Amino acid sequence: MEADTEFETQLLAMLRARTGDPAATISGLTVLPGHAGQSYGFELTTHDASGAATREHLVIRLAPAGVRPVGTADVARQARIMKSLEGTAVPTPPVKWIGEGVEEFGRPWFVVGFVAGDKLALGEREYSPDEQRAAARAVVRTHAALHSVPWEPRRAVWGEPVTLQQEIERCNALLDRPTLDPATTVGSAELRERLLATEPRAPRLGCVHGDMQWSNMLIRDGEVRAVIDWELAQIGAVLIDLGWLCLFSDPDSWVDKSLVPAHIPSPEALAEMYRERVSFEVTDADVRWFRAFSGYRFGAITAFNLMLHRRGKRIDPTWEDIGLSAARLFARGRELLG
Repeated sequence: MEADTEFETQLLAMLRARTGDPAATISGLTVLPGHAGQSYGFELTTHDASGAATREHLVIRLAPAGVRPVGTADVARQARIMKSLEGTAVPTPPVKWIGEGVEEFGRPWFVVGFVAGDKLALGEREYSPDEQRAAARAVVRTHAALHSVPWEPRRAVWGEPVTLQQEIERCNALLDRPTLDPATTVGSAELRERLLATEPRAPRLGCVHGDMQWSNMLIRDGEVRAVIDWELAQIGAVLIDLGWLCLFSDPDSWVDKSLVPAHIPSPEALAEMYRERVSFEVTDADVRWFRAFSGYRFGAITAFNLMLHRRGKRIDPTWEDIGLSAARLFARGRELLG
């Protein structure tokens, strides 16, 4: 989809100001798919003092229009988080510019270099069983790399640690709404009580992506080229990420089992790969708890987003299909906790 002419004019003005090249040009401006804000891909051509041209493939993301740039809408924070990981073993798109204010587009924004890669979960191309297993190993390595990054020096960018109690309360706030479809919340209260009764007391803290599953990994040649979509990043219990990956690798969590890539290793196998790559203890009980919590968390997100879709607040028909699994997510969490 092409972008509108007004935005293209604003973008070109911003790029000429940032590069210092009044002759800079853009081409191929295209709207990219996604839910968090608006993203566009484009080619930027600049010139040096001799007139020699350089072309770059870039992506710009803007905060959602008409929404306060806080929380998941704070795109400038996302860019600062990605920038804070430069020089680590965690691959992120290279950040070129961050716009904190509203001067250029009426809302914050950032520009990163384009990274070529495929999203395993979206069927962008056919992956063989061996390719899927290689990709899984690479994704687990990336989890371990992120969770090994020292978090204290990044506190000013990432924020204060979030406790598991706070995590559960966030989910409760989504579920405790009278406008939800009751069919999507069946079993949620029972799972909530089990989670509270068995909560790990001293979880390992670190940098947490928050949505580190197959569709947020750009993979090429069996390696993760970039981790994208950092709007949920925080300092917290690192096994949140592992539990989340296991959730999206567990056919028993879903009514539509095609949501799980066909040849991905089992959650138990992924947890064992992770164990081999980190320096701290990861018990079976902890893995089960965080898998169950991930079911509770995504069940809450599903029930809430389906309600927004049906009320016309945030139209996205994909939640109708995902919503079929809401009650199953809560049931699977209870199974995991025994």
